[in-house]
Amino acid sequence: MTRIGGWIVAMLLGSAAAHAGSAVCTVAASGVAFGSFNPFSGQSASTNGTIAVTCSGAALDTASYTITITSGLGTFSARKLVAGGNTLTYNLYKDSGCIQVWGDGTAGTSTVSDSVTLTSTSVTTNYVVYSRIAAAQRGAKVNAYSDNLLVTITY
Repeated sequence: MTRIGGWIVAMLLGSAAAHAGSAVCTVAASGVAFGSFNPFSGQSASTNGTIAVTCSGAALDTASYTITITSGLGTFSARKLVAGGNTLTYNLYKDSGCIQVWGDGTAGTSTVSDSVTLTSTSVTTNYVVYSRIAAAQRGAKVNAYSDNLLVTITY
C-alpha cells in the first residue's frame, strides 16, 4: 500500500505522485473558492471543486485507490476557514446534497474509492468536491479566510 498526498492551502489543492504496480498515478485539484459570503442573509453558500486522479502506464494496467481529505483547522463535523482570530464553519462533501462529509473514514466521514483500467497510456478521473459554508454565522468579519487540508490517495 502506498500513500500520496497533495496539500490544500488556502483551499487550493496541490499534486503528488505514487506507484501502484506498474502504473503511476497523480492527484491534482482545483481550489474551492466561496467568493463573497453574507453571514446575515441566513443562507448558506455552496461551491464546487475538483480532484483529478491521473494514472499512467501500459494499456490494460489497473490501479485501485482511496481518496481521503483531512479535517484541516477544524474537525470533520465543523471544518474552519480562518482569518486571524475569526472563523467561518464549512465542510466538504462527496455528494451534491451535502450529506456525506468527505474525510478519512473516521468520525462518520466518507472516503472515495475507485479503480481504473487504463484504456490508453493515461486515464484521468475527476471527482467533484461539494462544499458549503454554514448559514447564520453572524459573528463573521470581513476578511480573506482559508484552511489547510491534505488530500491523500492510498493504494
